[in-house]
Amino acid sequence: MSQSNKVKLSLELPLEINMRLEEIATELHSSKSDVLRRSLAQMDAAHQARKENKIVGVLSANQTLEKEFIGI
Repeated sequence: MSQSNKVKLSLELPLEINMRLEEIATELHSSKSDVLRRSLAQMDAAHQARKENKIVGVLSANQTLEKEFIGI
């Protein structure tokens, strides 16, 4: 993606959320910006799935629904 296709944002987050964002970025060997981009992509996929009346959640190794995400 070229610089001309990007928008710079300023964002205020609660301290706890910023700390978690930093932890995730460190664990993924990534930047906070990349974590936010990836998160938005996942949110978009979940939102589209919900619009198609699909369930969004976490499956166990044996394909059992462990957790359903509500309100996405």
